[in-house]
This record gives sequence, C-alpha cells and structure tokens, in this order.
Amino acid sequence: MPALDTTIENRRSSQCSTQVCRINDLPYDVFCVLLVMCWDDAARGHHLGNKIHFPVIASHVCRTWRQHAINTPSFWAKLSFRSKIPQLGKYQEWLTRLRGASFDVDIGWEPFDSASIKHAKGIMRLIMPHISHLRSLRVSYVPTKVLRLIFDRLSDANMPLLRTLRVYMSRGSVQGTPNSSSKKSWEPRPFHRGQRNAQRLHDLARDQSPGTRDHTKFIQEILLRAPSLRVFGYRAVGYRHHYSDPAHQERQIFQDNLLPSVTHSSLEELYINGKGKDTNVIICSLRLPRVRYLANGDGEELLLGLCCLQTIGLGPFPNLVSLHLGGSRSPNSRPGNTRDPLNSPNFTHLRNALQGLPELRALTFQHVDFEDGKYLVKCLGTAGCCPRLEWLTLSQCAGYTMQELREVVEARQQLRSVHPLARITVYRWPTDDPSSREDHDEAREWLTRQVDLRVQVHCTGEERASYLRSVEGVGRDVFEL
Repeated sequence: MPALDTTIENRRSSQCSTQVCRINDLPYDVFCVLLVMCWDDAARGHHLGNKIHFPVIASHVCRTWRQHAINTPSFWAKLSFRSKIPQLGKYQEWLTRLRGASFDVDIGWEPFDSASIKHAKGIMRLIMPHISHLRSLRVSYVPTKVLRLIFDRLSDANMPLLRTLRVYMSRGSVQGTPNSSSKKSWEPRPFHRGQRNAQRLHDLARDQSPGTRDHTKFIQEILLRAPSLRVFGYRAVGYRHHYSDPAHQERQIFQDNLLPSVTHSSLEELYINGKGKDTNVIICSLRLPRVRYLANGDGEELLLGLCCLQTIGLGPFPNLVSLHLGGSRSPNSRPGNTRDPLNSPNFTHLRNALQGLPELRALTFQHVDFEDGKYLVKCLGTAGCCPRLEWLTLSQCAGYTMQELREVVEARQQLRSVHPLARITVYRWPTDDPSSREDHDEAREWLTRQVDLRVQVHCTGEERASYLRSVEGVGRDVFEL
C-alpha cells in the first residue's frame, strides 16, 4: 500500500507540473483575457476608462513574469492621458521599457479640465525625445490653447513612423465656453512646415466651418502635405448620420463652391461624415486615381448627388469599387415617386460617368427617377459601362419596371466584355409601374432564377445592403480608435 500511495502522489505531482507548463505556454492574448476577466478592479473600471493595464498586473505576479513583461516593448506602447493629473513618471518608465519601439499617444480633455497649460507642456516634454517612434496620435476635445501648443511642438518634428492622426474638436466651443467673435479662429494644420512623411492619416474631426469651400480647401491642404497618405477620414463635428438630400441644390450654387481639383496619387480609402452639399463639392474637387472606397463613418458607401455625375465622367476614380448616388427627395414627393426636374440635367451624364468606373462592383441608386426607362437599360445594359458590376441596388426609386431590370440582366449576360449581375436589391417598389401584373410577375420570376433578387419594403438597419461592409469588410466605426 505505501508503494501505491507513492505512485499516486507522483502522478499528481506530474499532472500539476504539466498543468503549470500549459498555463505558461498559453498565447499572450488568451492569457490576458483570462486574467483580466477575473480581475474585479479591471471589470469595474472598464467603462470609466480606468481599466488596469494587463502587463502591470502580470509584472506583479512573480519575478519571472515581471522580467518577461519588462522585456516585451509592445506591452508599454500605449500612453493614455485621460486623468486629471497625468502620470508622467509612470509613462517615463514605460518609454524606457519601449527600447525604441513604436508607440501610441491618446490625449483627452481630462488633464486640462481645471489645470493650466502646464500639463500639456509636461506631456509634450515627455514624448518629444521619442517623437520619431510615434505611431499614432489621438487628441480629443482639448482646449484650443492646448491644441495649438501640441501642433506647434509637432510642426518641426520628424515622424517617419506616424500612421494615424486623429483630432477631435468641440463644435463652436472650447470646453463648453462659446468662442468670442473677436478671437481669430485657429485650426490644426498637420505638417504645415513641410512634414511629408506621414503614411496614414486616418481621420480628422473638426468644427463645422461657415462655408462649403472651407471644408474642401482644408481637405485639399491636408492631402497636398501628405502625398504618401493611404487612408484619410474627415468628420464634421456635430454631424448626425441621416439621409441628407444631396441633389436638392441649385446647380449654380454647386458650381460656385467648386475649387480647382487636386490630385492625390496614393489615397486608397476616403471616409467623410458631413452634409450632402459639402460632400458633393469635396468629392468633385478631388482626383484620386487609386481610391477604392468612398464611404461614411459607418463603413457604408458615401452618398453622392447626381450633380457629381459630370465630374465622375472625367474619370477621377477609376479604381472605385462601390458607388451610391442619391436624387432629390422633395417634401412634395411620394415614396416611390420622386420625379424632380432638378435631376434630369444631371442624369444625362450617367452613361459617361459609368464608363469611367471600370472597377465598380456595386452601384446604388436612392430617390432617383429613371424617367420611364429612359436611362436604366441604356446605361447598364451596354458595353463599357461598369464591366465588373455585380450588385445593383434601387432604393425608393421611380420610373422603371421589372421588365426593364430583366432587359438589363439579359443584355449583360450576352456581352462577353462585362460581368453578369449577381444580385439586385429593390427597396420599396415604385408606385408608378405601368406594366401589367402578368408582365411584372413573369419578369420577376425570370429574374429570381437568374440573379439573387431581393425586393423589400424597408431599407433600414441590417437589411440595408452595403457592399463595402458585406464584401470588402469595412468596419462600422471607422472613426473610432
């Protein structure tokens, strides 16, 4: 019996040692989740922005773990200044542990809520010796004087690793205090002294400007100073996402706000949250030969007015994969009956515009009147118009029939130079369909056999078809860090 007891004890000891080894061999991400989920303070402080840093937790377990944490630079790569008193001493130690690795800085409004500008100076003194390794910078709703100090210090800095810059500003105020009309307005101008080596300026949020030309000029200025930019986002502070009528504006007003176009040869993704009239002018003032995405902050296709068709026909976006065109939704129009005389002059440029989009995979029309079959088949059923198109979406449009959709599909199937349509989505069928019930049902049955046909009543929430989100994998919150 003693021998048997000894054997059992040896097995238990062996199992314990094996279990310890398995814990040590867990991937960092998995082990981090396990430990933080069991850490009460971390769970309590998560929503308050006080989540305990996992490497700090790990460094207090034992000497072995502490040494491992200290020797891993990526553990200390996020410096977040979100408390009333910035922890400069702690982050000084973190920067030492980085050993030259790239790092991220997040500066919130909390250190400047009641204190003087000394906190801003302390933060900049801390990071400036390491600025060449800065990977991302986020500044959120700080007072104007602090914002000015930060960008003045960065204006001459060499930041070859900077990939993400995000600036969030309060709308028409500085920390809740209305701006005095006598004060000269000031805006952050990244790289305004010739800094041209930022590769990825991800997004920039700023106050609403008094005029459309100010938005456009500001974006053009950023693009000209960052020629290597791949992803750029612009959000007008105070903007709320809803259907903004992009076409209901006089053509002369649109033309008066246009600026000479600026070409940027590196940009691949452009995200804009703003009013429709501002968006139209911004897009028509840019030439982006490599851009693939024109989207909003929700990762959906950017809504452009038909007034942009003439400019699109000049070929400024040859690599664009998805396009969302919106017509006018006047107060007198009924759902599915959107006829508006302002749209007709612009719609004559549709075919030429589609011929300038050889890489387009998805096309959405919203509140558009096709004028009784005048444009649908003529533009989408001919060679040279969006040869790679796969998705077609018609949302609350008018002036077309199910038979015309069938003609488009048949025409593209017969053309060797174009891809056949794979999916057609219709939100709210037009009330002015002149075709008989038999013709409508026959065409619909034929389409159901040929393509993925979806006829739905509503176009909100999860039912909304977004090619960028569904196929390209663009996230829903592109403006969030």
